[in-house]
Amino acid sequence: MTLPPDVQAVLFDFDGTLTDYVAADLAALAALRLLACPHADPESFVNRAVDEIMAFHARVEAGQSDPLRMDHERLTRTLAAYDVSCTAGHLAHYAAALLVGTMPSPGALELLTALRARGLRLGLLTNAYDGPAQRQRVAACFPEGPFEAVVVAGEVGALKPDPRPFHALLGAMQVEPGEAVYIGDSPGHDVQGALAAGLRAVLVHPHPRLRERALTLGAVAAVPDLAALLPA
Repeated sequence: MTLPPDVQAVLFDFDGTLTDYVAADLAALAALRLLACPHADPESFVNRAVDEIMAFHARVEAGQSDPLRMDHERLTRTLAAYDVSCTAGHLAHYAAALLVGTMPSPGALELLTALRARGLRLGLLTNAYDGPAQRQRVAACFPEGPFEAVVVAGEVGALKPDPRPFHALLGAMQVEPGEAVYIGDSPGHDVQGALAAGLRAVLVHPHPRLRERALTLGAVAAVPDLAALLPA
């Protein structure tokens, strides 16, 4: 696929687009289980942790939880189900494993290199709560620092699809919305948010139905993987 010829800046989502958060989280949960409750059934432990993170996000949206306490609240509730008290050591062990497991998605490094070779400017907007922790993951994933600016939505005080974090990234890069395209994996958060901010949007997702939805919403393209965005 060829990006629109007038694009000067390519802006990316992080988790789910340039890295696989789910894979990193599963690896970190496995490491935590082995440390805290090694006799717990692995599948049940993961299912409980997944339920807890979904419940946490719902509480945040309802104004009932502090978003910056995500790991503490989620893991405390998960371990409590196995009669284990969550300690600072448990939280640090999970965080370290999550950092190690945060790796570039297939095709990410090649795409970023190719775009920079074409003289395109790169930026990153990630929909995370904890700015310092997320910036550490971005730096671990891409130590060469390919992005001109990195914006963490939680630091802006608004999460995608709100246009404010998109505008924050555009402002940091001094780029006009019409000069940029945003690439992400969520029709709702990424495509709708980018369009609301005046950007063009590209969806990267393996499922055809989500790609169809993104095109219906107004994305300029929807592709199954990052490799599809590499210049011919």
